[in-house]
Amino acid sequence: MDVLRIFADAKSAISGAVDNIPKNTDFNVAAALNFVYAMGGIVAVGFIVYGAVNYVMTQGDPGKIKQAGQTIAFALIGLAVILLAAAITNFIAGAA
Repeated sequence: MDVLRIFADAKSAISGAVDNIPKNTDFNVAAALNFVYAMGGIVAVGFIVYGAVNYVMTQGDPGKIKQAGQTIAFALIGLAVILLAAAITNFIAGAA
């Protein structure tokens, strides 16, 4: 009988969790894109840190210095593109 009680408790816990899910089905595209931009920004900053650590650890090797510099430069370009895309999206969403 303990097994049935465990299943009953699990069913009531799942039902309680499902009841708390918002029933609003409106999809906010601007909010979803802002989330994507935030995740992209975090990744870009991570690559900047990764490039900086590689730059510090190059030990004077010109090839590694160039690669670390390119990593930082490309991450900065990506971050600029993300910021520009976010600005354009928010401008268009605000105008609508």
